[in-house]
Amino acid sequence: MPPVADRRPHIAVVGSGIAGLRAADALLKREVDARIVVFGDEPHRTYNRPGLTKKRYPLSDALESTIAEDVRVKGAENDAVTWRLGTAVRSADLSGRTLRLSTGETFEYDALVIAAGVRPRTAFGDGGECALHTHRTLRGLGDARYVHQRLQASEKVTITGAGFVACELASLAKEYGCEVLMLEALRRGPFESLLGERLATALGRRLVQHGITFLTGDSARELLCAAEPSHVGPPPDRSLSDRSLFIEAIGSVPNVEWLDGNGLDLSDGVRVDAYMRVSPWANVFAAGDVARYPDPWTAGSLTRREFWKNAIDTGDLAGRSLASSLGYGSVTSPIGYFPSMSTEVLGLRIQIAGDPRTSDAMEVVCGDPDEPEQGVLVAYLREGTAVGAAYLDKGARYNSAYIKLLRSLRER
Repeated sequence: MPPVADRRPHIAVVGSGIAGLRAADALLKREVDARIVVFGDEPHRTYNRPGLTKKRYPLSDALESTIAEDVRVKGAENDAVTWRLGTAVRSADLSGRTLRLSTGETFEYDALVIAAGVRPRTAFGDGGECALHTHRTLRGLGDARYVHQRLQASEKVTITGAGFVACELASLAKEYGCEVLMLEALRRGPFESLLGERLATALGRRLVQHGITFLTGDSARELLCAAEPSHVGPPPDRSLSDRSLFIEAIGSVPNVEWLDGNGLDLSDGVRVDAYMRVSPWANVFAAGDVARYPDPWTAGSLTRREFWKNAIDTGDLAGRSLASSLGYGSVTSPIGYFPSMSTEVLGLRIQIAGDPRTSDAMEVVCGDPDEPEQGVLVAYLREGTAVGAAYLDKGARYNSAYIKLLRSLRER
């Protein structure tokens, strides 16, 4: 007898990161009777992508599998969904409810979750080659294996940018014993767009105190690379080992090109409503780094955030909203994401909450902003009301004061 066709609704989740996994989990928790298919262009199931820059590893021939094991995410082993890994989605026809895959196949869906994430921004694309450096970005496990191998050789590394990835990589490179040069052409110090000039400048000084050459402005621009024209025929005789490592960590680009032609607002990710629905499609939702949603913190504006907790929260909401659209329960609460993020750079713990970018003033609660290693807690105010907080410390001197400030932010 021929196999019986699966007549359950087909739900496609494009993106195997944490947002896609949490959307699938939310559907399973609602006991949605559907076939859930997760598409991911990497060959790996969901893993903790921020963890790729957090830890030094011993020299090993199995470095990639060691890192993969270290950044495993609970729930990724779930086989209640169908995993199509190493399979990218090339285009989508939302009116026809069809995806075109990198394998040449098409996939017809009844509902869709867009969780395609972002990719690293680069100074120049594949059309050129740098004579002095081997240019790399760090986004996936393959990138991590390559970068960690090069850092294990304790060679010189140049890092462009001064955000989370750049600073974590600089800290990691120093642990490996590398000579580190950081270039930040646009700002005066790390996390300036979040923390403001005074704290950013203090963090820049701290990088230098730990042996990192940190250049900004014109001094940094002078050392940025320019691509040579693409070569026709065989590449020049230039060994990779002769060129030092140059890591670009200058931001990201939302993966939305595969959605072109569907009349969506793709100006900065995928625009959604407060329930993660992609208007005007009742069966399409988006979540994670790629979703731009109404900002719960600033009325009338939209926001797109690239933090782990945001991906978890929006993925869960997208899954619950989709389940509700199929008649499985209801969603009563729109997005209410409380922004919070943390990192550690050269032994200094940095915690940021709320939305300091919307502030018009900074108030020191504890400590000295010019000496962050001694502990400093600041509140960011807009029209006299706290809208954000930052806590920098090597210990936990002001942890109770930080928790108290967080409570006030949540209650606003």
